[in-house]
Amino acid sequence: MRNFFVAVLLLSSCAPQIYVPNTRNTPLFREQGEFQGTVTLTTGIEGQLAFALSDHIGVMANGSFLTDDIPEQDYTRKHQYFEGGLGYFNATRKYRTELYAGYGIGEGTSFAQYYFFTPTFGQKDLVATGKFNRIFIQPTLGTNNRGFNMAFTARLSFVDFTEFSSNDNNPALNVVTIQPDEGPQFFIEPAVTGKVPLVGNLQGIFQLGLNVAIPNDAYFDHVPLQFAIGIQLNTGSLRTRVY
Repeated sequence: MRNFFVAVLLLSSCAPQIYVPNTRNTPLFREQGEFQGTVTLTTGIEGQLAFALSDHIGVMANGSFLTDDIPEQDYTRKHQYFEGGLGYFNATRKYRTELYAGYGIGEGTSFAQYYFFTPTFGQKDLVATGKFNRIFIQPTLGTNNRGFNMAFTARLSFVDFTEFSSNDNNPALNVVTIQPDEGPQFFIEPAVTGKVPLVGNLQGIFQLGLNVAIPNDAYFDHVPLQFAIGIQLNTGSLRTRVY
């Protein structure tokens, strides 16, 4: 099992795709005043924050970053993304549910073929940078235990790349910027998350997620499978709500 997790982590980290979905932030709050701060290693490094404004309303802010030198194509693959979300949560003796919605912006650089650069650079793979925004809706169902907890998230995302730019990785050429005619691409991004108590308010966290484009002929590449592992500061991890 450990070898499987390592293989998935390496696979997602080495993938060359330009759209890199972030890890699903699943606070699973119990009551007002709870705070969570999480750092994970996945396709890059991610940071997540979440706070319960009341017994049923929560907010979140997430960011992901990736810098990876690709010597085969002589370029540096980069990715950065930031988002914020607002949601509703509810807790019972056995289960916790939540529904968040939010908006984010990001950009990524990768080596791939894009049809709209063909008239300028020819039909070939090239280094390009794309800027995008994303709207997401994220329902989650999880357990409510003092110890180990599991959660299933079915995130729905609308990803809209607003522009792509490239000079074919040649400093002597002018950068060409294209605004694609395609509209937002719909993604189904389900994930399973596990949280394990470590010590005090610290928890270990892992997540395995899929990223499926609907329809599956998206004009840009994306990371299809991701595994994340990290550590979380959770001020609500030591208390169980009294009903």
